[in-house]
Amino acid sequence: MFKNPFRRKKYEPLPYNEVFDYSMTRNDEPKCKYTVMHNAVRVHDLKFEPVHEEVIYVENEYDEAANRCICDNIDLIRRCFAKRNFMFIYLPLIGKDLMDKSIWRYHYPDRETGEKGELPALKSDYLLDFMKRPENRTKIKPCFVRYNYSFNETEFYGGKAETSWTDFFDTFEFDISEAKDVKDYFECLSEHIAGKLFWWSGLCSWGKREYEDADDAFDNETMKLLEDVRYKIALLRRKGISDVILSELVKPDIELSRIIISKDYRITLPEYNNTEITMTPLVKAVFLLFLKHPEGIRFKSLPDHRKELSVIYDSIRGCAGSSKRIMGIRKYSDNILNVTDPLNNSINEKCTRIKEAFLLKIHESQACNYFITGERGKSKKIALPQNLIVWED
Repeated sequence: MFKNPFRRKKYEPLPYNEVFDYSMTRNDEPKCKYTVMHNAVRVHDLKFEPVHEEVIYVENEYDEAANRCICDNIDLIRRCFAKRNFMFIYLPLIGKDLMDKSIWRYHYPDRETGEKGELPALKSDYLLDFMKRPENRTKIKPCFVRYNYSFNETEFYGGKAETSWTDFFDTFEFDISEAKDVKDYFECLSEHIAGKLFWWSGLCSWGKREYEDADDAFDNETMKLLEDVRYKIALLRRKGISDVILSELVKPDIELSRIIISKDYRITLPEYNNTEITMTPLVKAVFLLFLKHPEGIRFKSLPDHRKELSVIYDSIRGCAGSSKRIMGIRKYSDNILNVTDPLNNSINEKCTRIKEAFLLKIHESQACNYFITGERGKSKKIALPQNLIVWED
């Protein structure tokens, strides 16, 4: 087939594991060998921002058998959901869970874990206090609940329009009496609950977004963290229902740490308990390139930095090979060419990996100063003040 050499190359977005299957209907939903009733509940005016990585146990009235089974097997249930990159949240234990040292270190990296006292718990009917239709509350049986989506809803009362956010949660009602083989029971339930969601497809339609180039796609694509990384970050960040507890705590001002680049290109944050930030060589090379340019770099100018990036990359690897001269013309390896091509998704993929590296170690309120950010059409840069960047000789 004839290819037009003057045709502009089309930008290919980064691959991403979507939460939703836009073509799925209720009839297409995979079956579970145990009894599971899949429905949904609408809530509004939540005191927290729901996240997809949580599965919460919810009940309207205390169910002795379900609670006893969950308490006796809490570690098993958490492992079953963790295999699918989900956190299982049992609200009566949420205060105790949040006392974990790794969570405090993530939120407060510049200090040792302090004595915070005992944190409060929440009742398992907490979510139901926000039901859009409270008259249906008594219909809610013991279930696992997973966030689906939100939309801005306008309703009219007495001729006056009122707009508020409405959140949809999938509910998975179960029969705990079927849990004869507890391990198999929760393995099957967690696999079923963690599957693709389909409610969305019946309520609205989304098309695939097309982008002109890497700069146009930057904001959306750097939000697409790898699935396993999203889960690991969620375990530490606790952005979902845990924020009901965390938001009540007095948050001290956290000073930014220096970042030290050692002779062998190790990256550490000394004021954050000497936390080391690890990256693969090419990702680290892109990070160091931007760190060397506090004025920022426009994506359309990336080809101008190809040689500099190649030198950094070879230095990190301790060997040459990313470029060579052939008949007086410098030729670069494919990975260097791709990451400096404004029409290739490689640069956004590397920026996302940089973002992940910091979010795995420190909360986004601090991490955003260390990874690459920037508006569409403008220079992308690292916001960290220059006096906090130390290059060891």
